[in-house]
Amino acid sequence: MNDTTLRQWRLFLAVADSGSVAAAARQVALTQPAVSQALAQLEDRLGERLFDRVGRGLHLNAAGRRLRPEARALLEQAARCERLFETPELEVELSATHTLGNYYLPPLLADFRARHPAARVRLDVVNTRTAVARLLALETELALVEGPVSHRLLAVRRWRDDTLVRVAAPSLAAVLGPDPASWPWVMREPGSGTRAVIEARLGEAFPPAERLLQLGAGEAVRQALLAGAGVGYVSLIAAARALEDGRLARVPGAGAELRRPLYLLRHRRRSPGEGERALETLLLEGAAQGSSP
Repeated sequence: MNDTTLRQWRLFLAVADSGSVAAAARQVALTQPAVSQALAQLEDRLGERLFDRVGRGLHLNAAGRRLRPEARALLEQAARCERLFETPELEVELSATHTLGNYYLPPLLADFRARHPAARVRLDVVNTRTAVARLLALETELALVEGPVSHRLLAVRRWRDDTLVRVAAPSLAAVLGPDPASWPWVMREPGSGTRAVIEARLGEAFPPAERLLQLGAGEAVRQALLAGAGVGYVSLIAAARALEDGRLARVPGAGAELRRPLYLLRHRRRSPGEGERALETLLLEGAAQGSSP
């Protein structure tokens, strides 16, 4: 026996409400035989007569009266399911590395909220390695990272450029010797995109391990540099205010500035939702406005 269909339930209610097959057929724009057949199929499937046949009219019996509110609730629930996608609710989860999550994204997410006040956004601030792992595990929809990424399952798009500047507290910068290998350094941990860029650009000039203070967040590095813990690289967008008011000073010389691309990642094999598409549109608009200061 075939399962019941929403069409059969709709026709049952049409007959129940109108009191005859003819009236129900006119209401739903079907022929009387089509309505009669659907009603007979429903009764056969349920194993119960739902109407008393009196002349040409149909009157709900006890079984039909018991079923009527349940059928109406079923159709209302189906209608709610269909309406879910008429005006989709925007939800999006993204992961971003520290510079992106702490500096670049907050004003863009404020713009996104202004455009879509009911949207729900979850942002996790992690390092590049973790962001990529979350994307591959389908635990996030978009990722914005600082380090170079290559994976066959990931679509990688250059989003915008960022500048790393070498800085220190002014009191320390004033007494540094000419050899960077002798300086005290503050760096992000291995797995960080910032660390990967610095290692690649400096090559053999990268400071020795015994000179490194390694910290697990970009803001921790910035705070340590402000406190005079050493020399380090910070995104210009994160260091700009401290440079302006004199709390940090640039450390000149070879490698004083490093330009790096920032990347927007998504999984090639998952279908983007409405929220993801809307946020990606805004992010690409933001990228078109330029790079870091």
